[in-house]
Amino acid sequence: MRKFNIHKALVLMAIVNVLLAILVISITVYIFTVSAEMAFEPERLSLPVISLLAFCSAVITVMLLRPMASHNLRLRQTEQSLDDLNKLNNTMRAQRHDFLNHLQVVHSLIELNEHTEANAYIDKVYDAIEKVSSSLRTSIPAVNAILEAKRQAAEKKGIDVSIEISSTLSEMPVPDWELCKLFGNIIDNSINALSEICSDKERLLIIELFEDIHSFKFKISNNGPIIPQERWDQIFETGFTTRVRGGEGMGLSICRDIMGKYNGKIWVISDEYETVFEGFVPRRNQ
Repeated sequence: MRKFNIHKALVLMAIVNVLLAILVISITVYIFTVSAEMAFEPERLSLPVISLLAFCSAVITVMLLRPMASHNLRLRQTEQSLDDLNKLNNTMRAQRHDFLNHLQVVHSLIELNEHTEANAYIDKVYDAIEKVSSSLRTSIPAVNAILEAKRQAAEKKGIDVSIEISSTLSEMPVPDWELCKLFGNIIDNSINALSEICSDKERLLIIELFEDIHSFKFKISNNGPIIPQERWDQIFETGFTTRVRGGEGMGLSICRDIMGKYNGKIWVISDEYETVFEGFVPRRNQ
């Protein structure tokens, strides 16, 4: 069964109402001009009323489209966050399921006096657990989930990811669904940039979340291609993209709008060694 799309229904209603208003206005103008010499009929007074009602209906419908579009966007982001949370939960469950097996392997290696092998095995298991744990240090489940989802997506493309979180974001003024859009777009931009460099070069993505007494801050850096200084401001403009194919130029523009909405700022610095996206959002009491 197909899902009813209320946004498309409103768009269709707006179009129909506008066409109806144009039709009725045209008929009204025709009757009151071309047929002016005809005898006056009281029924003709209803045409301007119908025209006005159709026009008002069209205007009201159009006014409803913007909040409806915002609601649909928030709904899609919530669905994506739930999907990311489900993936994170499955990852945690898999780690818990494998934990006993890891203990048995380590125990057997120790019994066999293979202490070096046991130590190496523990290091590998710890690294795997630490990667997931590094995404779970904020108090916002949706943010934890999207960081883990992006980490996995990046590592599938051969990108080494480091996540360093020293803030729980417990008093962050930006809603979680907008934070997910913010971090998701910047990280996707970095992954796309890193995908353009040759596979034999080490590709690094570093995500840092921290805070001070005045604001919450983030720093997302990668060692992808350099962004020329004359484009540092342009990349945050709607429709501007540095990608040859597949880029719509909307992601970083959305990030700028989110930061501006909460009196924050975002900027980029790029050189031959790394490209760094930085930003901050003031605390509510600032």
